Amino acid sequence: MSNRGWKLGISPFLILLLIWGCSDQPPTPEQQLRALIAEAETHLEARDLSAAMAFVDPAYRDSHGRDYRQLRAMLAGYFLRHGSIHILSRIKHIEIKTTGDAQVLVYAGLAGSPEEAAKPLSQWRGDLLRLQFHFVGDEGEWLLKGVEWRRVRPEDFIL
Repeated sequence: MSNRGWKLGISPFLILLLIWGCSDQPPTPEQQLRALIAEAETHLEARDLSAAMAFVDPAYRDSHGRDYRQLRAMLAGYFLRHGSIHILSRIKHIEIKTTGDAQVLVYAGLAGSPEEAAKPLSQWRGDLLRLQFHFVGDEGEWLLKGVEWRRVRPEDFIL
């Protein structure tokens, strides 16, 4: 998510909770997934490994062959190498395949400072990624089961 919400002191997850609290309808699976991704980004930016991993299924496997344990180690290493993490992301598409199965396409940029994250993509020095998340869920409790990801160039980054 954009860091604009943080500059105002408002979490995107809190906004969604407030909207849901004012509604008689339970959140849709799409709303649940959007909230989960926003909350996960918050934990990643805070470099809170335990909280970020709480969204990951123990049977996780990604397109690069990493399992849950290897993902945790990779994130821990990333947190050690980067004292500050800022994420700019856009959810491009959410597809609820069947009850308890969903695909979410996200384009994300990872930067080391708010100033870097605010630059135009043509001047971006951070990592730009295309992420195809696979979530499994039961009654609103979604977990990340796997992800296919690749680096993209600024001209590939779709906002």
